[in-house]
Amino acid sequence: MRLSVLLGICILGGLGYAQQVPSWTAPFLNPLKFPYGGAEPVPDTKLTRLFFATPEIGTYNMSPMLSFFFGQFLASWKCAPQDEDQPGQRILYSQSHDGQTWTPTDGTNELFPNMSTSTHHVALFAEPTLQINGRVYAAASPKQFCLYPDQYFDVLLLRRVDTTTFGKFGPIFWAAPKIPQGFEEASALRGVVTIAQMDATTQADIAMLADPNFAPCNASSGTAKCEYCQNGCQPWSIPLNITGIENERTHYVVPHSNPQTDVLLYRSRLYKEGGNHLYASVRRGLNGSWTVPIATNISDDVANINAGPLPDGRVYLLSNAMVTVFRDPLFISTTTDGWHFSRTNVVASCEMSAFRSPKQPWGCLQRYKGGAKEGGLQYPQGMAVTAPGVEGFYAIFSVNKEDIWVARLPLQW
Repeated sequence: MRLSVLLGICILGGLGYAQQVPSWTAPFLNPLKFPYGGAEPVPDTKLTRLFFATPEIGTYNMSPMLSFFFGQFLASWKCAPQDEDQPGQRILYSQSHDGQTWTPTDGTNELFPNMSTSTHHVALFAEPTLQINGRVYAAASPKQFCLYPDQYFDVLLLRRVDTTTFGKFGPIFWAAPKIPQGFEEASALRGVVTIAQMDATTQADIAMLADPNFAPCNASSGTAKCEYCQNGCQPWSIPLNITGIENERTHYVVPHSNPQTDVLLYRSRLYKEGGNHLYASVRRGLNGSWTVPIATNISDDVANINAGPLPDGRVYLLSNAMVTVFRDPLFISTTTDGWHFSRTNVVASCEMSAFRSPKQPWGCLQRYKGGAKEGGLQYPQGMAVTAPGVEGFYAIFSVNKEDIWVARLPLQW
């Protein structure tokens, strides 16, 4: 089915647009040029398996998040027994000092618990970590949002991360002053409280999230990555009946833009609805309006994406930029001006030997059945870290919606 739309991607390059949006100017990725479509892997990339799925813990693991603060990494991801976003989906975590050796996952490393009950079924999503006033808060939500400010603030779950001791966290609480409707029973069972029951320091921290110009990050911590739109992201809806886009989007600022120009990239929902390419919305000036998302010529295998700044001023895009039978490889593409993605390289691929073992004979081969499972290296999140000793670009991703891996790239390639 995917191969049948390859010609459509070629045609997209000739479309005319009424507004400026990012475009693909790198060589076309051709799946017939096996194994990487004509692109080359980033040299000196180090690949680390963070978690190997088992039925005892959960065989569906997806949408990982990665953050860095005070000399440590925190990874979190959604974990379900078998199927995508099934009731009982919880959030697991792992921590590291160097981005390569991670604390083990045995099923007890639960960051946010199952919030389902027999009368209210729900699945949790891992969300970007917050840094506020020198304190760190892990986040989760039953409504995926990806970027702050969070328009689903009423169902945002948080807990303080101890920055001195691995595995030590504060109580889980709702960011809102009232338990969301339907979560009363689960909150009582799991001991989840509201912000109104937290200490004054925590209340003051979380109150800052109401300011759309407050960035819940800390660039001095060692990374400039911040999953945040200053003065607010485009409210998630279906603008002008654009039903083909998905609320899995990413944001970046156009380098050296004056006034500041922000870009939101959206993935397509389904091949037959949105096509195999990204959509873009642009805002010129912090008080400007977001444009209606329109199609770009940036190909995408209908998967989640992640973008952000690099220390040298470039902007990166992590994505499955080649349309194939599997979401593979995982590519990193870069732009120097924010508009033209002129270079792309491979971060990782199922064809690499790192993803083969006696228990995993081929990288894209799923070991377990499950609803909405799909083969490939997918749903990445990335960040450039400049802290001494751990400098590099880090990308976390799911393999086959089962295992969690981290790639470390050099900052220059």
